[in-house]
Amino acid sequence: MSGNKEQQIIEAAIRVFARKGLEKGRIADIAVDAGIGKGTVYEYFRSKEEIFTAIESSVMQEMMNQLAGLVGSDLSPRNKLEALLEQGMDAMIGMGDAILIMTELWAQAARGLWHDSGDTFLEEVYEEFRVIVKEILRAGVEAGQFREMSYEGVATLLLAFMDGLAWQYMLIRDHEKFENVKKEAIRSFMRGINK
Repeated sequence: MSGNKEQQIIEAAIRVFARKGLEKGRIADIAVDAGIGKGTVYEYFRSKEEIFTAIESSVMQEMMNQLAGLVGSDLSPRNKLEALLEQGMDAMIGMGDAILIMTELWAQAARGLWHDSGDTFLEEVYEEFRVIVKEILRAGVEAGQFREMSYEGVATLLLAFMDGLAWQYMLIRDHEKFENVKKEAIRSFMRGINK
């Protein structure tokens, strides 16, 4: 039951921070949105920063779990990479308001890394993702499906590609239009690495 209350607080925090931003959203606002007392929020989280970390962990862990399932599948490397791109984009779209918070958390994490004062969670998730993508690329080259390439370079490009599409989704805000953009973007990316 406590996990449910914690998740209820996280979901309320996502709604509050999406509306008000990370700086202006308050613990009291989260409590009101969750329909609980402010003290109950503090039973689970000592600060807004702990809530930020919980949101980040929750969203990223779900994406990494999906990725792990994909990697363990019997799909060919080409189909794995296409599915990774498709599922990654769908996961971002499925975040709803959480995508707004993730962009703010991403900016905070980057600021902290840039000035050697931040948490490395996001950096670690990106590196874990990059390692998995490099393995798929390597398997694709060995299977004759992908051209020779710098695995590090293309894996980093793929991450930047997905992040860029996420920003475009937030700006386009039209699901049907974005779906067409996403399909063409994935086809173009795959054409660039196919043999």
